[in-house]
Formats: sequence, structure tokens, C-alpha cells
Amino acid sequence: MRILVTGGSGRIGYYVLHDLLSAGHEVSSFGRSRPVVEGVSFVRGDITDIAHLKRSCPGYHAIVHLAAVAAPRLSTPEQLMQVNVMGTLNVLEAAVQAGVGKVVFASSGAATGFSFQKYEIVPRYLPLDEEHPAEPQDIYGLSKLLSELTLKRYTEFYGIQTISLRINNNWNLDRCSAGQVINVGAFRYGSVEELWSQRYVTNVKDPGEWPLPGVPSPRNLLWAVTDARDGAQAFRLAVENERIEHEVFQINAGDTSSLLETSELIARHYPNVPLKANLEGYASLVSHEKATRLLGYRPQYTWRQSDFKTWMDSQNDS
Repeated sequence: MRILVTGGSGRIGYYVLHDLLSAGHEVSSFGRSRPVVEGVSFVRGDITDIAHLKRSCPGYHAIVHLAAVAAPRLSTPEQLMQVNVMGTLNVLEAAVQAGVGKVVFASSGAATGFSFQKYEIVPRYLPLDEEHPAEPQDIYGLSKLLSELTLKRYTEFYGIQTISLRINNNWNLDRCSAGQVINVGAFRYGSVEELWSQRYVTNVKDPGEWPLPGVPSPRNLLWAVTDARDGAQAFRLAVENERIEHEVFQINAGDTSSLLETSELIARHYPNVPLKANLEGYASLVSHEKATRLLGYRPQYTWRQSDFKTWMDSQNDS
């Protein structure tokens, strides 16, 4: 299959390109910077330039749309909406015009509203699934939700296959690949250790008081986490699926990012929230059951058995 990936030079793009290539697909990356993955063709462009995008899409069977402003406060609200919402619309328009039959979109758990909430949101039930109301209070989460709705409309109007993957808290946990992506995207680090110490260790140990503005607190993320290799698996499965017309999926690991067992997290933070399933051990508060059932998605990795965890334990022992 010939696949065009927008934003392939980003932190999850590296993994997506690798996974698609390993599965035998012919892959091109469309974006402003060249990806660091060998065997991928590069098409320089910007998703806000619809004319160039339309010229670049003919001949592909599917588009994986990763390009976006990756968080609020990385740009002005108008710039973020222009890139994230109008950029997605441009991708869909280009796909329809070029006869591309499928678009797989990198949404985010932020579409639910929990990640960057200004006023506390309490889950109606746990684990959170795709049927839970989505009520984003921030511009980034809103941009992802609006893009999801736009994909649905294009399926209804044009018959194009569209799948939105809500990637929850993407982590780069394998040292070799993490070393390739520490200097890409909006967040740049001088070393793998700097990435891990500043982003992941703090999340795992969760000091309670969380600096604002900044990255979402573990609680706001519902302690969800996704190994980038599993996220890449989800994109490949979505691209290869021929049955789904339109769906939205939560994508994450089977466990939380917390050192506390899930029952203790719920007792501390959400004691009155109804449970729709048994959450034993470190089971995630965000369900990937729909993705497992319809896509065949099964997370293969956990941070508890990773290069990151080995390194974190070594720091504690020193």
C-alpha cells in the first residue's frame, strides 16, 4: 500500500514510519522537515497550503495525518486552529480530490477535555471510553474534537474511510529510538536522560502539586500513557483495516503511569465515580477495549518493563 504521512518528522511520526515500512508499505512523509527514517520518500510541504497538498496526494491509497500544533500555548489560538482544524480539512479535501480512500487521524486524549481542564471535570464513569461525553475547555482539545467531527462528516458525505486515534500521553521508552527523536517537534531535549527525567519521572512519582501552565498533570491525564511503539501499531492497524467506515478509538497502554494501584487512585480521587469494569492491579482508567475489538489493537509494551524503567531504577540506587 502507498501511504502518505503528514508530520512524519515528529516524535510519534518516527515510530509510525518505521512500523509502516516494516509491514512492507511504501511510505512518503509530507512536511516541513525531512524525517530521520531511511527508506521513506520526502515531500516538502505545509498542510495549510492546500494547493500543494492537493498536488501531492494523487497515487496514494491512504493518508496518515499526524501534522499539528502539539499542545496549547505553543502558538496563538488562531494559529493553532488554522493548523489543526483547517489543516485537517485540507487533508480531507485533498484526499477526496485525489481519490485517496482512507484518512487516519492522530487525535488526542485531550479531545475528551480532561488533559487541559481549567475547571475540574469528574468522569461520569470509569474506565473512560469513546462514549463518554467530550467537553474540552482548551483550544487544543477543541481542535482535536472538531477534527474528529470533520472526519465523520467526510465519511458521510463522500464515503471516504476515516479513523481517529486518540493517543493518550505518548512516551518514548526505548533508548535507541528515543535518542532519534529528542530534538524533533516542539519539545526538544539535550539527551534521552533529560527527556526521561523532566517528563516521565515526574509523571510517575507525581508530586501532587503540578506547575501551571505546563504539561498536564497525571490526574488530568487519568494516569494514561502510551508507548510510542504501541501508538505506531494502532496507526498501522487502522491503515490496513478495510471494514471500518468511520470510528474514534482510545489508544493507550493497559496500565497506568502511576506507582499506586488503580484501586487506590480511584479511592483517593474518584471514590464516587461508578465503575463499568473491574480495574485490578495497575489497570488503565482509559479503556482501549473498542480498539482491541474492532482494530485488533493490543498494547505490547509497558513503562514498567522498559529502558526508561531500568534507567529510573538505576538513579534511585545511586
